[in-house]
Amino acid sequence: MKKYLLACIATFILLPCFPLHSQEAEDGRGVALTIVPRLDLDAAFNVDGASFSPGASCLYSLLEGNITDWLSFSLCNHWLSSSPADLYRIEGEGANIFRTDYTNWLDEAYLTFNFGNFSLSAGKQMMTIGAFENDEYDWELHPALMSGLWNNLSSFQWGGKLAWKNDSENTGLSLQYTSSPYSWRPFADGPVLGSTLSLEWRGEYGPYRNIWSLSYLGAMAAVEGGSAPLPLVACLGNRFDVGDFTLGFDWYSKSGSAESIFSEGGTFLASVEYAPSEQWNFILKGGREMATWSETVSLPEGGMEFSFRRGENWFGGAAVHYFPIENLRLHAAAGYSSFLGTTTATLGLLYYLNFNFGR
Repeated sequence: MKKYLLACIATFILLPCFPLHSQEAEDGRGVALTIVPRLDLDAAFNVDGASFSPGASCLYSLLEGNITDWLSFSLCNHWLSSSPADLYRIEGEGANIFRTDYTNWLDEAYLTFNFGNFSLSAGKQMMTIGAFENDEYDWELHPALMSGLWNNLSSFQWGGKLAWKNDSENTGLSLQYTSSPYSWRPFADGPVLGSTLSLEWRGEYGPYRNIWSLSYLGAMAAVEGGSAPLPLVACLGNRFDVGDFTLGFDWYSKSGSAESIFSEGGTFLASVEYAPSEQWNFILKGGREMATWSETVSLPEGGMEFSFRRGENWFGGAAVHYFPIENLRLHAAAGYSSFLGTTTATLGLLYYLNFNFGR
């Protein structure tokens, strides 16, 4: 942990030593590198008292560019976290780079082929699931304000996506086939149980934006008594821009936790974002997660009774982002979860170190 904190502090100290931009090529080809260190201090309060941790502290890099007019690439690496060893190894098992049920140091690595209104990407990429929550980079967000699905789903998977946009670029459709987060290796449980198939619609129509998706997720093949069914997950993300305000209303057909990522039930999210200037951003967010599961109870006379149980979690909070200079963000956030019975407060800073290399 001390090595991790020293690495983050050293990165911030050395930031002024690096140039931020270089000349881009006139034909638009080139490579852009972004290095993002984030340093947080979290305080968690519950019935057991208070505890402190580095929270969402991290070190990322994003390398992307255009190789030709029709071929581009993207490489996103998660180098450090508050538990850096977990990004590289699973205790007792070794390296976890090809584990699909764990997050590791390689978030994304894919090529994109563009032809007219269509594009085809192949490699490791974000699953098209989760609406607007998954549309932002992980380093920008506050876990205490995110849903259980976002916090527990291993959403970076291997596969490919075919996408289409209309000429005005305000409507997009995509079909994606990736490995399943329920498997332990990419497609280890076969092309059906070991995979995820997603259909997504993205739109921008005046002040309204949407990300709607429908996904089939493969389940583990090694289930007692046979294979588990393929769960269907629907996500409806909606945004309304009203002046300096952005209103968000999202719904998922499942709920998620560390014990059960896709529980029957539902997730409802509402948010308000206020950006009065380029320097300030205020976020207010709340959500309700409902999970329904079945339980078999043995009766005294030897019979069995099949019953349902329901769990519910209310969570929410607020965040303030301040940009005193270009590329530097200072932030404060606080959130509460009724399921955990915990209030979390965060103070931190984040910096974007940008390099653009033309060809």
